[in-house]
Amino acid sequence: MSTSVPDAPLAPDAPLHARLAAVRRAPTRRHRIANLLLATAAATVLFLLDDRLQQWLGGAGNDARLRPDWIAALAVLSAALWLGGSRWAANAVLGLFALIQLCQLSHIAAIGRPLTPLDVAMIPREVSDILRSARAEAGAQWPTLLAGGLPYALLFALYNLGLARLPLPRVRWALLAVALLLASQPYKAAHQGMVRFMPQQGHSSLFNAMRAFSYYAVNLIGVQVSRDAPAHPAYRIVAAPTPAPPQAIWLVIFDSTRLDRWQVAGYPRETTPNLSSWVRSGDARWHRGIAGAAATRASLALLLNGVREPGHLQQLQSHQSNLFRLAKRAGYRTYWLSTQYGGDLLERIDAASIDTARSREDAAAAVAARGDEAIFDQLDAAAPAPGERRLMVLLLRTAHLPFEDAYRRLPPRYRRWPDTVAAGAADARQARRNAYDNAIAYQDELIARLYRRFEAMNEQGLFVVTSDHGQMLGEDGVWGHNVLTPQVAQVPMLVRVRGEGQRPLAGNGDWLAHHQLHLALAARLGYRIDNPGAVPGLYYLQGSDVYGDNLYREARADGATLELGAPTGLGRPRH
Repeated sequence: MSTSVPDAPLAPDAPLHARLAAVRRAPTRRHRIANLLLATAAATVLFLLDDRLQQWLGGAGNDARLRPDWIAALAVLSAALWLGGSRWAANAVLGLFALIQLCQLSHIAAIGRPLTPLDVAMIPREVSDILRSARAEAGAQWPTLLAGGLPYALLFALYNLGLARLPLPRVRWALLAVALLLASQPYKAAHQGMVRFMPQQGHSSLFNAMRAFSYYAVNLIGVQVSRDAPAHPAYRIVAAPTPAPPQAIWLVIFDSTRLDRWQVAGYPRETTPNLSSWVRSGDARWHRGIAGAAATRASLALLLNGVREPGHLQQLQSHQSNLFRLAKRAGYRTYWLSTQYGGDLLERIDAASIDTARSREDAAAAVAARGDEAIFDQLDAAAPAPGERRLMVLLLRTAHLPFEDAYRRLPPRYRRWPDTVAAGAADARQARRNAYDNAIAYQDELIARLYRRFEAMNEQGLFVVTSDHGQMLGEDGVWGHNVLTPQVAQVPMLVRVRGEGQRPLAGNGDWLAHHQLHLALAARLGYRIDNPGAVPGLYYLQGSDVYGDNLYREARADGATLELGAPTGLGRPRH
């Protein structure tokens, strides 16, 4: 251990009082060690403060507890930064921690749980959604900014002032210790499966964030499952003409709609009066749907390509069983109309097989001004020719967070249940659930109006409604949809047929997984899809990255209940 450079020696003829004062001023080794201990303790407390503040300010999803092992690790890191003596190194570490904690604490506040590696992978893809939600709930986010901002502001001040002014011991290899500590999680991520990097209950949010970001950095940036993907046999596509092929198929997909909030499926509130009326009169049938994945891009890639198994990249990327491609082969004109962004999603669903594609990018101003009402402008702009054979896929937002965004541009009658505490909701959680139900009620009206357009165009065929995935509404403190839970897996489905010879797909209340829906629609187009690896009654709920390392759970229906298996990691085999 070496000490800092001593003050310049006094002149030989310096008076005695000056010599004594110099002795008193000169920091001793004990003095330096005492400073180190105090500075380390102060920094360690500040590193732990963000979780405490978020909990004190009402962060229900933050379950971090004080753990001796984590406190010791933070103390070692803090001491090493002091011993290293480099403000540049200290600022780099603090900046890294502040950035990942901003993401982590914001996610906990909004969704109710810590980040997973898959959540981190979704951040670059969902920047617009994240910013939209942040703007919508900006007034409620000040506790998060305070919880994350105050401790790190104090840490930056402490290290920058302390390293410049405090007499401390200096150890040349201390910064190497910092590097080794920070590299430990990425090293583990290179040798262990993703299941081990999911959030650990009771651990610090910083600890969980470091693990999530480490696994993402090592495994989820540009790495494909194809390295070690399980071998799945290719599907066989067989021409099987149907006696009464539909002239038109409309597949209407809403975002984030869960089965148990539809009145027609037994929900006590009148959220679907139109759909309930259709079912009562026998004009439509409703089904219990099973989503293929917990995120939009993943779910639609699986649904429209008709892929069932996790890691079946050959079938996904070949588009051989793609619904648009099969429709084109059968002589249909194909349409993709969406009030959401297209981007790379269109490539995942075989853009080359879509004759007319219009997404939010093509009418950004109209969608920003009118929301999902702009889908009718999209229909007018697409100008489908009367009587042509067509497959029409529509993607709408409606029930996605922030829920009130679905109807905020519309008359007050769409606020059927109070969506703020000021308007009469019992608390903020109930207000948010009420907003969701308001969005579903608006969705019901949208569906009815879309079907009237279907009738006005004299379409003869199938009008099918489903959702890409469900939604968590505060269960276990969790909001959002990028989690593998029954609430996210179960989606509603409704089928209404029109025209001679057109038959429904199943009975009321029957289970119909997205994969089964794809097979049924392909059959109506004149194709039978044989999957050699199919297991009757077995389906999957997959995570957000169906092309990369991914989590999935087996899904099996038992009566009216959907049972999910244990989370399983897909990627390199690790132990």
